[in-house]
Amino acid sequence: MSDDWDFYFARVNDAVSSIFVDLGVRAEAPLENRPWLLWVAVRLLAPKDDGLASNEESATLQAIGEALDAMVAPTCGAQLVGRVTGSGRREFYFYAAEPGELPGAVETAMRNFPAYQAELGSTFQPKWQQYFSLYPSENNLERMHNRRQLEALASAGDVHELSRKVEHWFGFRDEAARIACRETLTAIEFVVEGESQLAEEDEELPFTLIVSRHDSIEGRTINGITIELARLAREYQGVYKGWECTVTKDTAG
Repeated sequence: MSDDWDFYFARVNDAVSSIFVDLGVRAEAPLENRPWLLWVAVRLLAPKDDGLASNEESATLQAIGEALDAMVAPTCGAQLVGRVTGSGRREFYFYAAEPGELPGAVETAMRNFPAYQAELGSTFQPKWQQYFSLYPSENNLERMHNRRQLEALASAGDVHELSRKVEHWFGFRDEAARIACRETLTAIEFVVEGESQLAEEDEELPFTLIVSRHDSIEGRTINGITIELARLAREYQGVYKGWECTVTKDTAG
């Protein structure tokens, strides 16, 4: 398990669901020594009307997840890679060396939670299809990155709704692509702040571009901006690398 976990919301089987996934294992997946998908599903006792977990039950569900991980991981040579909460249940997904002792591990883990019933199963899945189905889309990744950045700014007293100068970074394979994207960006009122050509630091995308515009960074606003900029970068075979701004506080009064 890596330290890089995050969540997003999506519809799963027509129901709103919260998906919590290990982003850090993506670069290594699939792991050849863990070809078995193991899953454990726990029915919620007091779900909200939308089928998600309530605040009152979340601490117990967290404890159940920790207990399952503590037993399933060493018993089955398993790695927890994600969980899905929706439709009144929470599903935990592991990839393991073998599934043989899963029932005993789950039974032991659930002894301290007698009110909860667990379903479980396993399947041979060396290509890790379930993990990749949980991995967020490019748009959801943008929302995750933005949420992290907004939380850091909020901790410093930032008022997200206030307009300020926001800088955005791009990388391109060649000069022609950078020029074409730059022309599109300036047409929608972005200002060019800088350009450079990297030597060794980023050989795949050595042609960098920095632009800025004055915008609010309120959640929906910055999500809309960055998702569109990422789409635009892909259109020119480039990559959108993120944004930065100074902390802006409300000085009224």
